[in-house]
Amino acid sequence: MPANVTEFIFFKIRPDIKPEDPKSSEAGESLLTLFNDTKQQHGYLDSAWGRTFEDDDFVVWAVDWTDTRGASRAKLLTPFLQPETEVLTMYTTLTPSMSIKELCKNPVTQLCPLTFPTSLTPDEHSRLNTSLANIRTQELTSPVDDARPLNWFMGHVDRPGIRTHPTSPSGEAFVVLMVIGWESVEAHVKVRDTEQFRGNLEGITDNLLPTGSGLLPGESLGMTHVKFQEL
Repeated sequence: MPANVTEFIFFKIRPDIKPEDPKSSEAGESLLTLFNDTKQQHGYLDSAWGRTFEDDDFVVWAVDWTDTRGASRAKLLTPFLQPETEVLTMYTTLTPSMSIKELCKNPVTQLCPLTFPTSLTPDEHSRLNTSLANIRTQELTSPVDDARPLNWFMGHVDRPGIRTHPTSPSGEAFVVLMVIGWESVEAHVKVRDTEQFRGNLEGITDNLLPTGSGLLPGESLGMTHVKFQEL
């Protein structure tokens, strides 16, 4: 059975727009209607949205589709955006398979896009994949309960699979998206600052490109934290 495809849409809305309180403004009600209208599209499974902890105006909308043909009408978000901002969309098939309901159970979900050059050799690619698998296993099996994430999903971003990149040796890059559940932002920060976690990152940061930074409003690699609510 084919795995679901999850679409993550990142965008920054005007401060007056509150889809969580649609009666407060016409624009907030219209945005919520856009979210809900997506449920009628072919291949739709489930969806959720949330504001980031780093920037309350920054919204992440997640939609599960039955296959790669599914796509939201993200272009219709333009009237809700803050000036000089754009919509960023990523499609990925996560491993292990993730459901929106599972995502919404997390008190906090960390979203972290990691960007790598397409010029990696087969050996470098293999080492990277091993390092990505190892860090997930080691963190999920940490002997310290409060240092353990609740869940950890990841996948290559398929659409676009390749993007231009100003500092990549090949001029192009691919993105691996990590989706990690935590009890709180503080719990993640506590783990991130440990020697074990920094050591686990070594095989990943060797070829990491800088523009994971700037994709999302968080610090460091461009990661952000969200509390999702199901639509």
